[in-house]
Amino acid sequence: MNLRQYPAYRDSGVEWLGEVPKSWGLCRLGTRFFERREKVSDADYPPLSVTKNGIVPQLDTAAKTDDGDNRKKVCCGDFVINSRSDRKGSSGLASQEGSVSLINIVLEPLKVEPDFISFLLKSVPFQEEFYRNGKGIVADLWSTHFSEMKDILLPLPSVEEQAAIATYLDRETAKIDELVIEKERLIELLKEKRQALISHAVTKGLDPNVPMKDSGVEWLGEVPRHWQVKKFKQIVSIPITDGPHETPEFIEQGVPFVSAEAVSSGYIDFQKIRGFISREDHARYSLKYLPQLNDIFMVKSGATTGITALVVEDVEFNIWSPLAVIRCGREVVPLFVLSFMRSRHFLEAIKLSWNFGTQQNIGMGVLEELFCVQPPIAEQQAIATYLDRETAKIDSLIADCSKAIDLLKEKRSVLISAVVTGKVDVRHLVEAI
Repeated sequence: MNLRQYPAYRDSGVEWLGEVPKSWGLCRLGTRFFERREKVSDADYPPLSVTKNGIVPQLDTAAKTDDGDNRKKVCCGDFVINSRSDRKGSSGLASQEGSVSLINIVLEPLKVEPDFISFLLKSVPFQEEFYRNGKGIVADLWSTHFSEMKDILLPLPSVEEQAAIATYLDRETAKIDELVIEKERLIELLKEKRQALISHAVTKGLDPNVPMKDSGVEWLGEVPRHWQVKKFKQIVSIPITDGPHETPEFIEQGVPFVSAEAVSSGYIDFQKIRGFISREDHARYSLKYLPQLNDIFMVKSGATTGITALVVEDVEFNIWSPLAVIRCGREVVPLFVLSFMRSRHFLEAIKLSWNFGTQQNIGMGVLEELFCVQPPIAEQQAIATYLDRETAKIDSLIADCSKAIDLLKEKRSVLISAVVTGKVDVRHLVEAI
C-alpha cells in the first residue's frame, strides 16, 4: 500500500497512543460520549447481542434470562461495548434500536464521526487500554465501567478527516474481508472434496472396474462384489464400551482424562484433555476399559456425536463416558475402519440412529448393530494408505488457507490500528478515489 506518515508528530503523553499527528487533538472519552443508562424491557425494545462482528439481533445461542424488563436501551448510532474482559472485541455501532444486557456499556457519540469512532474503539490498542482500566479478581472476569473508561484519552482529527479515514478503512477492510470469505469458501470446498474422497474409497474401493453388488443396507448402497458387509459387533475384538459414568475428582497432575473435546481431527489432542485423575481412579476405571494403541473412539453424545479418533500414541490415559470404544479384531485394519466411520455414509447412519433427550445420543447397543464393510485385509491396508496420503495433501491445503486467513485478519487489525492512531496518513488515498 502507498502509505506515508503525517508531516509532523508530537508525544501524546499516553503509552497506548505514543506519538500522534501534530494536527490532531486529544480529548477524554467522557467529553465525546454520553453513557445511556435508561432501563427498558425487551418486550418494547428488541433484544440485541454484542458480538465481535458488531451489534446484531439476539443470537439463538445467547444466554436467556427471565429478567427481560431489566435491560439497557440502545438507539441507532450508539456504540455498545461489552464490559467483560473475556468478551474482548465484542463491540460496535448499533444500526437499529433495541436493548442489551446490563453487562454492556451503551455510549451515545457526541460531535464525532460515528464510523471513525467505531474503527477506533474496536481497534486492538483501544481494546487493551479499555480493559486495562478495569477491575476484577481474575483476568478473564475483569470488568470496565464507564466511570473507569471516561478518562481514556482519544486521538481525534477534524470531523472531515475522521470521515475520510472511515471511508478509507471501509474500502480497504471490505477488500480484506472478501479475501477472507474466499479463503473460507475454499476451505469448505476442500473439506467437501476430502469427505467425497474418503466416502468413495471406503465404499467403492480403488478399482473403478470392479464388479459391484447391492450391500443390502439402504444407506450404504452398492459395494464391490467381493467385499463382506458385517455389523460392528462382528468386527470388534471386545464388546463396544465407554468410559466411567461418574465425574472424577480432577487433580493438577496425574493420568490424562480424555473426553469429547479432545476428539476432533482423527486423533487424540492431548492439549484439550478434560483434566488429570489420580492413579487410584485410573486403576479403578481401567477395570472396565484400558485404552491401547489403535483403539478407535467415537463421540456418542452431545453436539459432536459421530466424531472419531484413533489412538496413535503409546501413552497412559483414560476416557470419560461420552466416548464409545471400538477395538478392531484381527481381520480389520483400524485405520480403514476409522476412515469408514468418517465417511458420509456412516455419518448419515449415525444421524438416523440418534436418540434425543437433553441432547443427541447414540447407544452402544445401537452402534454395535450398524453395518461396516470388510474388504480383504490387503485391500483395507491399500485403501488406508491411499487415504492417508491423499487426505494429507488436502489437509495441507486447508492449513495453508487457515494460515492465510490468520495473516489477512492480522493485516486488517494492524491497518486499522495504524490509521486510527495516526501512524499513517491516508488522506491522499481517499482524495484519489
